[in-house]
Amino acid sequence: MRRVARIVLAVFTLAIAASSRGQSPAPTAAAVGGAKPNQTAVPVSESQRAAVADLFVALRLPQEVQTMPESMIDGEIARNPSLAPFRDLMVTWLKKYMTWPALEPQLTQLYASNFTEAELKSMAAFYRSPAGQKAVQKMPEMMQRTAMLGAQLSQPHSDELKKQISARAEELQKKQQGDARKEAGAAAGPSPRATAPPKKP
Repeated sequence: MRRVARIVLAVFTLAIAASSRGQSPAPTAAAVGGAKPNQTAVPVSESQRAAVADLFVALRLPQEVQTMPESMIDGEIARNPSLAPFRDLMVTWLKKYMTWPALEPQLTQLYASNFTEAELKSMAAFYRSPAGQKAVQKMPEMMQRTAMLGAQLSQPHSDELKKQISARAEELQKKQQGDARKEAGAAAGPSPRATAPPKKP
């Protein structure tokens, strides 16, 4: 059961990570990730929409989205080999829901809300240059290696985090118990005071 839970968590994490990569496939698009998912949609003009579409072509983003599940799953399996027997299931699941037709309208809104039309055109021009095309080509590998380096750096210190989480959980439990006792006392009402017997005349 625990193994299944780990698999589900890994796939969920991959879905989030893959979606984040789709929103900011290159360093210059880092500001996109700061957009709030529930923020009011800003009207997008036809010229803005065209500029965003041109940038997506320069970034080869539609093709990247198609291959993203494999690269993300393979990166996760490299860090956690026990997931290898489930590779086909995870890849199929990601490909079923993380498609370009599903992502494109939201990404268009996201980019148009965070970049001016002039910025979008400048970015497209860069990514069509030789240096830009190399950045597009190398970015998936660089992102995967960055994630693996982060895991390697943090893994030896996992016990520290576990201790902190355990201490915080204990604090929260004590607080909940204290709050429960207060609520129980308030519901019972004030305790009756012992009255002294009347004095004899």
